[in-house]
Amino acid sequence: MPAEPFNRRIEVLIAVVDSPDETSLAAQLLEGRGWSVRPWLPRHDSTDASALGPGRVGLLVEVRLHGARFGAVQAAVSEIENLARRHQAGMWVLDAVLIEHDLAHDFRSVFHAHRRLPEASAPPGSRSPRAWVAALRTSLGVISTVRILKQNGRPPVEALERRLELGTLTGRPYDPRDLQLRVPMGMEGRNSDDPPPAPVSAWRLAGPVLAGLLLALACGIAAAAAEGLFILVPLVVACALVLPVGHELTNRREDQPRAVTLAWGTAAVASMTVAGLALTFYMPGPPAQVALVTAYAVFGVVLCALILYGLGYALVHSWFSRNANWALPALIPALALSLPWFGGLLHTVYLKAGFGVPADAVQVSVYWTYAASLKPIGIALGLSAVVLAMAGWMRHYHQWVYARGMVRIGVPLMGFFVIGISLTAGLVGAEAAANRARTAAASGETPASYYGAQGRLVCIKPVSKEIPVFNGPLATTRPLLTFGTSGDRVWLWDPRRDESLSVRLEDVVVKQAGTSACG
Repeated sequence: MPAEPFNRRIEVLIAVVDSPDETSLAAQLLEGRGWSVRPWLPRHDSTDASALGPGRVGLLVEVRLHGARFGAVQAAVSEIENLARRHQAGMWVLDAVLIEHDLAHDFRSVFHAHRRLPEASAPPGSRSPRAWVAALRTSLGVISTVRILKQNGRPPVEALERRLELGTLTGRPYDPRDLQLRVPMGMEGRNSDDPPPAPVSAWRLAGPVLAGLLLALACGIAAAAAEGLFILVPLVVACALVLPVGHELTNRREDQPRAVTLAWGTAAVASMTVAGLALTFYMPGPPAQVALVTAYAVFGVVLCALILYGLGYALVHSWFSRNANWALPALIPALALSLPWFGGLLHTVYLKAGFGVPADAVQVSVYWTYAASLKPIGIALGLSAVVLAMAGWMRHYHQWVYARGMVRIGVPLMGFFVIGISLTAGLVGAEAAANRARTAAASGETPASYYGAQGRLVCIKPVSKEIPVFNGPLATTRPLLTFGTSGDRVWLWDPRRDESLSVRLEDVVVKQAGTSACG
C-alpha cells in the first residue's frame, strides 16, 4: 500500500544521550512513525556541538504531518516529547523549523511549441480561409501543443530556439522550420533581478472576491427596493466594484491588461447584481425579507461548507479512510435495520402511550416506519457530523495533540450524547403528536395522520344488547377514535373516559361519525 502524502514537513534537531542503545532506541521510535532520521554534523566548529550539551549527540528528524501551517511546529515538538516520555527515551528537542517552498508563485516563462502551417509564410492577403482560421487559432492558443518549456526569467524566443536546436535540454530534435515557439498571454515570467513576492494566503485571495460579490448581490437587492433616482446609488456602487473585483480575479501572476481586468470584473459583478434583482422580483415578500432570507441562505451555505471541510479533515488520512472499503458497506445494513426499528418504536410510543392501543393492532406500512425515523435519526446524524467536523478542524490545526486522550474519549462521548438527545427528542415528539391528536379527538375533530397511523372518529352500534367488550363499557352515544381493524377485532379510544377498549367486529356496526352525536 503506497504511503499517504503529507503536506507539512518540520525539521527537528534533537539531542540524544551519547550511547549506542539510546541512539538506536531513538532512531527506532522516530522511524517507526514514518519519519526520516539522519545524524547531525556540526557545520563550523566545536561551538556548534556544544549546543547539544555534554554527553549528547544530535539527530535530525523530518517530521511529516497532515494539516494546516498553524500549530504544525508545536505539534511536531509535542509528538517527539510525548514519544520520549512514553518510552523513557533520552532525547530532547533543541530546534524545530517548518520547511516550506514557495510553490504557489511560479514566475517562469511558459513556451508552447505548435506546428507551423504550410502557408504560414505566405502574405496575409493570399492565405486560404483554412490557413487564416488556423493562424487565428494559433494566435489564440486554441491549437494542439506538441511541446512545453518552462524557463526562469524571460529568455528571448530566438535564444531558446537555438538552444533547442543544439539539443542542450532534453536532446530531442527541434526544427524551427516545422515548429513555432510562442508565449501564451499571461505566461511571461518574472525577471531574475526582481525581488521575490511575499507569500499570499488563500484567504487573502478569496476573501476580497467573496466580499465584493456579496456586496454586488446586496446592490442588486437595494436597486430593486429603491425608487426614483435613488436606484442609481446601488448601481453606482456596483460599477465601482468592477475594477477591484476584476483586479483580484486576474492578478495572479502579474498585472493583466486593463481590458481583461474590466471584462472579468464586469462579468462577476453584473451576474451577482442581476441575481440580486431577480431574487427581489421573483421571491415573495418585501425586499427586507428577501435580504434576510438571502443572508440566512449565505450563512447556511457557509456553515455547510465548514462542516463538510471539517468532516474531510476528520476522516481523510484516518482509520476510516483506510478501512472505508468495508466500513461503508457495513453501515448500509446497520441503517437498514435501525431505521424501521426506531420507526416502529415511534409508532409504539404514539399509539400505546397516547391512546393505550397496542402497536401491532394498527396496520402501518414498513415505508411509514422508515419515514417516521428519518427526521430524528437525520438530526442525530447531523449533530454528530457537527461534532465530528469540530474534531476535524481541531485535527487540521493540530490542537488535539495537546489533549489526545481527552479528544479520543470526549468526541465519542459527545457524539453519543447528541445522538441520544436527538433520539429522545424524536420520542418526545411522538408523544406530543399523540397529545395533539387526543385534543383534536376530544373536540370532535379528526386528528392529523402520524406517518401512516390515521385516526378516525366513528360511531359504534352493537348488534345485540349483551356483547363482550374489553375494558368497557362501550359508549354508543358519542364518537370514538379508531386506527383501523386488527384481524377480527377493532380497537377504540374513548375521549371522555380517556381509556382504550376493544370489541369484535362481528358484534358491532361501525359507521363514520357525523357532525352530530351518535345514537
